[in-house]
Amino acid sequence: MSNVEFFVSEQGNIRGPMRLEAVRREIGGGTLKDPLFRMEGCKRFLPGAAWDPLSDLFPSPSPPDAPEGTVAEALPRDLAKLDPQARDKLLWFVEDTDGVMGPVTGAFVVRGLMTGRIPISSGVSLVSVPGWIRGTAVFPAALEGATAIRKRPMSTFTCPYCLEPVMVGSTSCLMCGEFVGIAKPRLGLSRVAGLVGLGFAIVLAPLLGGALSVRGDGLRAGVEIPSANAASSPGGSASPGSSASAATSATSAPADPSANARVAPAPAVAKRLEGKVAAKIDVAADAEAAILLPQGHVAVARRAALDVVDPKSGVVMTSSREAQSARVIERVGGALYALGQTRIGALEPDTLRVLRWIEPRTQLLPGAAAAAAGLAIFPSAVDRSVLVVGTEHHVEIARFRFGGAIPSAVAVDAEGTWAVAGVADPRPRAYPDAIEVFAPLTPPSAQLVRRLSLGDPVASVAVKSGFAFVALGSSRIARVPLEGKGLLAPPDLSRDTCTDPVFVRAAPRTLVVGCRAGRALSLHAPATLTQDTRLELGSPVTALEISPAGDQALVVTGAPSPAVYVVDLATGEPVRVEVTDEVTSIRFGKDSGSATAFSARARRVWVLR
Repeated sequence: MSNVEFFVSEQGNIRGPMRLEAVRREIGGGTLKDPLFRMEGCKRFLPGAAWDPLSDLFPSPSPPDAPEGTVAEALPRDLAKLDPQARDKLLWFVEDTDGVMGPVTGAFVVRGLMTGRIPISSGVSLVSVPGWIRGTAVFPAALEGATAIRKRPMSTFTCPYCLEPVMVGSTSCLMCGEFVGIAKPRLGLSRVAGLVGLGFAIVLAPLLGGALSVRGDGLRAGVEIPSANAASSPGGSASPGSSASAATSATSAPADPSANARVAPAPAVAKRLEGKVAAKIDVAADAEAAILLPQGHVAVARRAALDVVDPKSGVVMTSSREAQSARVIERVGGALYALGQTRIGALEPDTLRVLRWIEPRTQLLPGAAAAAAGLAIFPSAVDRSVLVVGTEHHVEIARFRFGGAIPSAVAVDAEGTWAVAGVADPRPRAYPDAIEVFAPLTPPSAQLVRRLSLGDPVASVAVKSGFAFVALGSSRIARVPLEGKGLLAPPDLSRDTCTDPVFVRAAPRTLVVGCRAGRALSLHAPATLTQDTRLELGSPVTALEISPAGDQALVVTGAPSPAVYVVDLATGEPVRVEVTDEVTSIRFGKDSGSATAFSARARRVWVLR
């Protein structure tokens, strides 16, 4: 998109063509006032919100009302001959079965029409241009060769993954590629009876033959075949080691002593992220976050809806408006939580349907979770509290307040025993300079919440094995013991780390610190806080996440050289991922072998394997 050029019209003065970087620079610097833009292949000047490469610099447009009555069959005259390059970079609202969605790019609309996700009869509306036009009139190329794809078979059932119709007898869904062996046709009663009889014959014949053969061998050798309930023969020797017993054991024992030994199953190999790009998906302009779903699809949180996207084709397979305005999607064990403006939606991981609403009635920040203990915690700077959510029934179980102090970074150990929050005084421009320690599973009224002032700014916190690890603005990392019911003791260990730390994460065998000014990643031993490895990345660390297995880290760096790295925590070896966008957030999948990287500026999701 770097070679895109625009003509700019401002108060009757027209300039251009100007490269996209120059246009964005002038808009960001405030040089342009109420400009209009067009590019080659489009004869009308339109506001910046109508152009995908510029829309993130302008307020998001409001969707129009759904069309009522007649839908126009042609574009206005000055837009009738849009070149594909310009049409695909414009933003459109689209009429679908649930109402109006968008704005989305023209390329998105073409894919939807070609795959049948957007009905042929749907209307589209260009951002900033009133009125609805038939989608196939604006995008006629979408009809070429698409008849066979959209043809609906008469005998179908619904795919359990993407909810598209699947022909009875198929073993895989044509839309999502998932195995749907349940689609095989039913067998007739006579055929079932025949197959059952044949199965009994196949199974019983070898068993009967083997039993008769063994009995015959025993009779020929003069040895009685003992039964499980048979008593010892009174005529035989009283000794347990009689000749008859020895003969029976010798006859039944295999020649190879290890022949009947149970083969131990091979240990399961933990999945690892190799850093390969499996897919990249263009998403809507109002996308806020992305995360992988258990079946391999991608959930995209938008201000208008939650979309389920097929990573193979980039097509939105289904969209839910129940949890709209979600800004963050958090994974807690087997559940997903969508954080909205004032409430949390507990989502069903496969369909993104809202199982239950949690109503804290305040804006929440991303938090931490202890999946084994069935709880998650979320801080609120507005309400000046930390919310504790029970993930078994998706309910608020406690709310901790700290005497008016404002919480920011929070952490909880894997067992849910201790939680730590970095807090700041409610003064203007006050920074977090203390930590509050509490037991999230104990009611606030039944415990003493302990506070420790550290003097230095608290950038990030982590909890592990009865210790709190605090990254301080003085470029140090400190360890605070949490055991005991009295006052918190001062840090028992403190070591230098990289400059201006902004993240600290506790892995099973190491502490990972990401720094902004130091442009580095620092690995420390939890027992001594000694710096084992320091990785110079050349750019500030902007996002950091540890894999579910705890043996890898995903690291994102920003300008001047944005990149994504997969770091092996055992060896400290980084692998750079072939992601070309400036990434906003990263999320591992349910296992350690997959992840997503989301770029808010490029409106793109990268799926990593």
